[in-house]
Amino acid sequence: MSGVINDLDALTEFRAHLMQFNHDLAENFATMRGHWRGLGDVWRDDMYRLFGEALDEVTPGITLYLAATQEHEAHLAALIERLRGYLETGLGAGAGAGAATSRTETDRGKSA
Repeated sequence: MSGVINDLDALTEFRAHLMQFNHDLAENFATMRGHWRGLGDVWRDDMYRLFGEALDEVTPGITLYLAATQEHEAHLAALIERLRGYLETGLGAGAGAGAATSRTETDRGKSA
């Protein structure tokens, strides 16, 4: 049982870290783009344009990553809740998990 608790703690910590990372990434990337745009009247050489092109190049990847990891966050939240429910009650959540638990208990009874 202690392995499950440690796994639950690790999943919870990872989800929190993922959420914080994604928040920071989105916020800092938007800030960087805005800051770069604000320098358009001051920074006028080719490197300004090249930096903007680099930002434009990575924007779709960052957007895709942030969208994909929203699904990961939701999946982790559901997984954490199912594990927490299992630890609190000793039963899996949902009919499928309950059926699996019943079969296991039945199998144990046969071998006893």
